Amino acid sequence: MKTRPCYLLLTILALLPGGPAFAQASNFSQLHFRGTPNGWNTQPMTLIYDHLWLTDTTFNGLGDANGDDRFKFDTSYDFSGAYGDTDANGIAEPGGGDIYPPLGPGSYRILFDDETLAYAVTRRNYTEVYVRGTANGFDLSCPMALVNHHTWQAELSFSGDPNDRFVFDHSQDWSGKLGDTALDGTVESNGGDIPIPAAGNYLITLNDQTHAYSLANMSARNFDQVYFRGTLNGWGNAPMSFVGDHTWVIEVNFVGQASDRFKFDRFGDWSEYYGDNQSDGIAESGGADIHVSPDRYFITFNDDTLTYSVTSTDAAEPIKLGHTYSPELTTFAIWSPDTANVKLSIDGDVYTMLKQPDNGDYTDVYAIQVYGDLVLKEYYFLVDDVQVRDPYGRMVVPGTDTNIVIDPFQTTPSGGRIAPPSLVEREDAVIYEVHVRDFTIHSSSGVDADKRGKFLGMVQPGTSYGGVSTGLQHLIDLGVTHVQLLPIFDYGTCSAKDPDYQPDSYNWGYDPENYNIPEERYAVDPYDYHGRIRELKEMIDLLHAHGLRVIMDVVYNHTWVIETEDAYGNKQFSHPEGENMFSDITLDYFNTNAPGTYGLAGTGNSINPRVPMVSRMIRDSLEYWAGEIGVDGFRFDLIGIFDYSEVAGWASYLETRFPDRQLLIYGEPWNGYATDPDEAERVRLGTIGLIADTHVGCFNPKLREAIKGNNDNGSGGGYAFNQLANMWEIQVGSRGGIRYAYTPSTTVNTWDSMFANDPEQCINYVSAHDNLCLWDKIEAWASLNGISNPTYKKRISTFANGIVLTSQGIPFLHGGEEFLRTKQGDSNSYKSPDAINQFDWQRKADNLDIFAYYQDLISTRRAHPGFRMNTWQEITDNITTYSPTSTVLVNHIHGAANNTDSWSEIFVIYNCGLNTTVTLPSGDWHVAIEKADPTEGNGRTVSGSIVAEGTAVTVLYQE
Repeated sequence: MKTRPCYLLLTILALLPGGPAFAQASNFSQLHFRGTPNGWNTQPMTLIYDHLWLTDTTFNGLGDANGDDRFKFDTSYDFSGAYGDTDANGIAEPGGGDIYPPLGPGSYRILFDDETLAYAVTRRNYTEVYVRGTANGFDLSCPMALVNHHTWQAELSFSGDPNDRFVFDHSQDWSGKLGDTALDGTVESNGGDIPIPAAGNYLITLNDQTHAYSLANMSARNFDQVYFRGTLNGWGNAPMSFVGDHTWVIEVNFVGQASDRFKFDRFGDWSEYYGDNQSDGIAESGGADIHVSPDRYFITFNDDTLTYSVTSTDAAEPIKLGHTYSPELTTFAIWSPDTANVKLSIDGDVYTMLKQPDNGDYTDVYAIQVYGDLVLKEYYFLVDDVQVRDPYGRMVVPGTDTNIVIDPFQTTPSGGRIAPPSLVEREDAVIYEVHVRDFTIHSSSGVDADKRGKFLGMVQPGTSYGGVSTGLQHLIDLGVTHVQLLPIFDYGTCSAKDPDYQPDSYNWGYDPENYNIPEERYAVDPYDYHGRIRELKEMIDLLHAHGLRVIMDVVYNHTWVIETEDAYGNKQFSHPEGENMFSDITLDYFNTNAPGTYGLAGTGNSINPRVPMVSRMIRDSLEYWAGEIGVDGFRFDLIGIFDYSEVAGWASYLETRFPDRQLLIYGEPWNGYATDPDEAERVRLGTIGLIADTHVGCFNPKLREAIKGNNDNGSGGGYAFNQLANMWEIQVGSRGGIRYAYTPSTTVNTWDSMFANDPEQCINYVSAHDNLCLWDKIEAWASLNGISNPTYKKRISTFANGIVLTSQGIPFLHGGEEFLRTKQGDSNSYKSPDAINQFDWQRKADNLDIFAYYQDLISTRRAHPGFRMNTWQEITDNITTYSPTSTVLVNHIHGAANNTDSWSEIFVIYNCGLNTTVTLPSGDWHVAIEKADPTEGNGRTVSGSIVAEGTAVTVLYQE
């Protein structure tokens, strides 16, 4: 049974090492601090109280080769028990992200509660401070506790003697004495004693940064307790905190209800309460409600003078959209720029939502707090009395527009999360694209019947068919680093709302309905709402555990519509009845390019992130998937609809939020075949170089078409088909598509094949889910050209992706190409049945030689950094590209450029013609890859020249 985490209380934070000599309770037998200060070694933490561990450390600001100062907790010696904090919310989770010191370099005290998993990282200038005074004989019996950054506190009782006084000491030998000669509230070294004004138990506070101090007489109180009661907590009892000198405080957030107001209550039973009849800041017994407008406030109450104060506080972050759950209350918020008539309906009750204060571009937000434990309750919003679902919703009842309140804690897999495998450079990635259903729906997958085509089917271990590995083990054996999943959010087709729905309906999923909810068809039980999210997290975690990162295909460019054709074959778009996603909230979500149309995506409804709150929605969604769900990157469908500046903003934000994650972000640098008057502002090959510093890349269509020609039929075969028309694109594409000159501040031609300012911006590929898959393209071309030789057709496949896998940049493979997957000639299988799209694992058994070739090329690439240089300069300085004949292209790579490759020189030959003799540079060369058989020639040594076989990649090296 899991227990809910809660934050460390001030009284817990105040505990110091030492304490009673009895055993303390703990859930861990040991706990280590591991981070950059100690080279990620194990530094034991001390159990100082029940479940509370402590260590002190200093961050020097140097970090390490992989980033800034940071750390994790670890219950083990090998990181198998590591705890981090992906969300940076003060609660650690197994496998979470690195934790960063909040105030930069300096000395910190670190506390960890092994019961709640809460932790505190507190900056200090002193390692210890004592209060020494007449009350304790000026000894060391009153140590102060570090309760906040630079803030120390202790309580000490004084008798009322006129000579009562004290000083501070941050040593144990008076060398660190601090007093206040001028009695101005600031201490100085060796300053005078500080007098105590009257008898009492004093809370003494010192700031070791500003040297300011304060005294609060904790004995000066007339009430034992004061409760805050108001509309924000349903008039329940919220205890206020006593801070001394008759003063009680509380911080509250009124998010907007009808006539927000409050009172003070002495006993919590209304027998003695205080309000304000005159609205003059002085409360009276039995007084009237105190009214406030929506805002966050710091409220004080003096139980001697009955004065109170209400001070607006500047919230660091505006209220979050969607729902924010806690067992005590849930906050609901929605953006509504067109109307103030906004309501929440939850569990049959309707609440009026009130507008929140605008915060810069964060505007027109309406919110409400509803008290009680609302987990799994159904809700929706009403905008001008029209039902709309939550654009930020985390769960929905299948086939409806009704959202579900989710407790994120209950979606965590048992045993906690598993961190992604290391990725040093983005160019180290090898991406494999796959559809969740395609991968395991066929019985030959070996996956259990109830998991086929689902998240858990993706990661069922040990599956095989006909003696060959399938599913997860296939991915492991192949050696790729990243799995790119076609859309896994909740999409509109294949649901009960789809007029064409059938139980065996199929769709790729490029019709988003709920951006932040996992697709129901991929869950074992879509009505197990927490389980639906948990299964997705389990899939990601198990992929992580086996060395695979996860990229999510996102479709923020448009929303779901029904597509039909008129009598003339023209596309018509319409929303299903009652299914307008955003338009019943506001049309401001959409990009209007003609009256009544919203069409840059080619689907009639493109999204417009030039509206700040729409851009924020996309950014928040990306943050949710990367943070809470744990994906490792995003492939943007039609990223070319967006301004490159907007995309750069999202990427920069994610880099700031997850600086150690090396997230991959890339997309299609085109729109949905629409004329766009703002072409120069959009993501294109010509503009992508402007945002290289944000690590955003794009697909390289120039290399794709140069290799294979036409995408949808057998015509126009490219270089892999022995045609030379676009050999230039092969040359520059194999160099990572880098620009002729490094020009990070200028554009190039819109579709220039030399577009990247960093090789990580270039995603090289031959085929993807769109268009004919590679084998079907080969078959169509062969049929058109009278080619029947099966061996030759297979060689085209290995040659085409052999170029991709030996090129600079990031290689991308469409799933199944490694065993000649076919979709039976369907060039647009987005809604074709399983019979077309499914992985038939018999094809792997039939084409193990092809699989072995891909496997060996991937292994070679990953073993040798010479194939994956990291900068424009490295490629320019260390790769010589030339064509010794009209059909041959050579890349001579100086592999030892960064002193990391065991191959000092690498010689890559692409030959689309007949067998050709190619002259080699001087010296002996070892043959690594030759012909279509990766093992043939391994270990052979040649010099002078080599016969490079046609329609093949040849790789040689010198040690």
